[in-house]
Amino acid sequence: MKALLSFIFIAVLASSCSTYYMTPASLVSQLDKVNPEKITEAYDFRLGLAGVLLKNGKNFYNGIDSIEVTNKDGKSFKMQVTNHTSLKLTDNAGNYTIVFFDSMFKKDSMIFASKSHFFNLPVQRSINSLKKIETQIN
Repeated sequence: MKALLSFIFIAVLASSCSTYYMTPASLVSQLDKVNPEKITEAYDFRLGLAGVLLKNGKNFYNGIDSIEVTNKDGKSFKMQVTNHTSLKLTDNAGNYTIVFFDSMFKKDSMIFASKSHFFNLPVQRSINSLKKIETQIN
């Protein structure tokens, strides 16, 4: 009986996630609002003192508080950005990486982001190599 209840609970949790999409062009236009010079000097205290100490006080924080995404039917939706908002970036070869949106910024034709808020795990991708961008809301 416990196994059945656990399965139902997991199934409900999994089905409650909605996936939203963004085109590479949409991501670029939204990241155009970010000033990369201010990003590298930003101090973000949302993670508390431990987060500041782990990263020597530096944390990429792009300052964007909401993003424009679409659902599977193409309907536009404005999503609030939190420090938990992550994007799955899939390239033309089908490889993907998951990064936090609030750490993203664009410089020239490259997108820079971080896989972690606690450690320095930088990611950089060419905008031209991106095929699909996804995010989920629980």
